[in-house]
Amino acid sequence: WNTSDGTLICTLRGHDDCVNGCALSADGKLALSASADKTCILWNTSDGTPIRTLRGHEDRVTGNCALSADGKLALSASREGNCILWNTSDGTPIRTLRGHEDRVYGCALSADGRLA
Repeated sequence: WNTSDGTLICTLRGHDDCVNGCALSADGKLALSASADKTCILWNTSDGTPIRTLRGHEDRVTGNCALSADGKLALSASREGNCILWNTSDGTPIRTLRGHEDRVYGCALSADGRLA
């Protein structure tokens, strides 16, 4: 959506279940959506096309997700109790952040991607 006038810019279609969260890159060129279908999708916001699907969670991707300011890293949280840090250029997981004893419903990523 264009927040200045409320017009729809594009509709993002591609998940097989409900979307639980979304994030935008600092420049607004990328969007990341998190879904109960166990995936995140990285989107081109200018035309709504999917760039790539991030697969690796064993359970629903919950709550919010995050993008680094430059859009090179993504972070997602899941009901399996883990967060995954992703390389958005090729869609590979960089690291799985483990240690929670229960579901994770939210996550955040510092602008430089050094802290999660």
